This record gives sequence, structure tokens and C-alpha cells, in this order.
Amino acid sequence: MIAFFRGRKRVLKAAGGFTLIELLVVISVLGVLAAVVVLNVIGFIGEGKTEAKAVELKQVHTATGAYLFEGMPLASATTVGPANLGILTDYLTGSLKYYWSIDPDGSVHEIFFASASDSLDGFTSLAGSWTSSGGDLSANGTAGALLATGGSWDDFTFETTATFTSDDSYGLYYRSNGDASDGYLLQFDPVSDSFVVLKIVDGVETAIATMNMPAGFSGTHGISVSVSGSSHTISVGGVSMTFDDSTYSSGTVGLQSAAGSDVNFTGFTVSPP
Repeated sequence: MIAFFRGRKRVLKAAGGFTLIELLVVISVLGVLAAVVVLNVIGFIGEGKTEAKAVELKQVHTATGAYLFEGMPLASATTVGPANLGILTDYLTGSLKYYWSIDPDGSVHEIFFASASDSLDGFTSLAGSWTSSGGDLSANGTAGALLATGGSWDDFTFETTATFTSDDSYGLYYRSNGDASDGYLLQFDPVSDSFVVLKIVDGVETAIATMNMPAGFSGTHGISVSVSGSSHTISVGGVSMTFDDSTYSSGTVGLQSAAGSDVNFTGFTVSPP
């Protein structure tokens, strides 16, 4: 009888237990699975932290920019025509700039490019001795060409203010390439007291439109060039004209001064039409 029970105990152990080797195998498999899971979880956590930091940086960037812009004293804003001009430098890069115009009603609009004419920053001088003095840009009597660096806009309105005498000739480039060999040039002809739009192709100028001004036209006046598709609208001192030409659809803008001309440009904005 005792021998029977001893044999029964051995049978029960054999039927209901695991050997040491089986337990070690199971533990090893579970360890491998746990390692894989942990590594994946850590990876997801790392990616989540990275994305969260990126969002936080964007929020800090936006908040800092808003503070710098909103905290800018009104007296430091530059009046350009009917709007105040704000220029905000990207604090992360130190070079990228955002341009804004502030309407009289307080609404704010981002614009393409702007200069308070207090420096040559953002411009490339192709010819002439350009300087900035007292908020004016001038070629100082030299034959000069000055372009907004890297500009390439399709439809826009280009505005500035010019001061000159009746014997001076000057112009505005628009939808121009980087060296002003292709594009349009609005140029004042003091002999005929008229503004002539020249189409420049490979450096060759061809007149395509003319706007007559009052005899002896001179002094200080605002100039606006607005292009949308093939439509060009020119406004100078209360006189306007509109014409069509589709030769060029995009490009930069700039200033031109003839040799011997004493012309000063004040304010410089390029905004959506």
C-alpha cells in the first residue's frame, strides 16, 4: 500500500509540473519579449518628447515674436504713406525678417518687403553710389540701380515717395530679374514731363506705355506701381494709367537714378495688390 502511494505521488508530479529547463526557457522568452516592448515604448516616448519640444519651441517663437512686435514703441514705427511700418527680425535666425503694415484703424497686414530707407539692408546695388541718410535713399548724382535682394513676387503693389527737381530723371524697376536686364522700368522723362514704361529684354529697352504729367512736374510725390496678371496700374501725384502686358509675370523691384540727377527716395514697400 505504501509503495502504491509513493508511485502515485511520482505520477502526479510528472503530470502537473515543469522541469527546471522548461522554466528557464519560458523566463528567457518572456525576458526577450519584455526587452522588445520596453525598447519600442522608449522609442515612442523619445519621439513624443521631441515632437512636444518642437511644439513648445514654435509656441515660444510665436509668443516672443508677438511680444517684440506688440511691445515696439509706436514712435519707432516708420510712417510710409498712409500706413505705419513694422519690421520684426526673427530672433531664432537673426536674419529672417517679417514685415507688417498697420492701418489707421489698427488692423495689421503682413507685406512682402519693406524698408524705412534708413539703411541699405535688404538691397543690392547694381550701379551707382547709393547711400542712406536721414531716412532717404540716394545715388548721389551717379547713374544708379538698386534692387530688393532676392525678391520674386507675382502680383503686388510697389510704393515709394520721390523728391526731385524738374531736370532730374529717375525710375522704378518692377518684375525685374536680379541684374535688371529683363523686366519693366517706369522712368520719368524730364524733357517731355512724362512717365514712360520701358520693357527690358536682354538689356534692350522698348517703350510700351506713356503717362503725361503737368508741365514742370517736380517736387515730392508718391508713386505706386500695381501689377496683377497682365494688368499694370501706375499712379504718380494723382495721375494714373492702366495698360496690359504679359511679357513678365514675376520678379523683384528697385530704384533707378540717372547720372547728374539729385533724387531722394523715402519709404519702400511691396505688398499684396
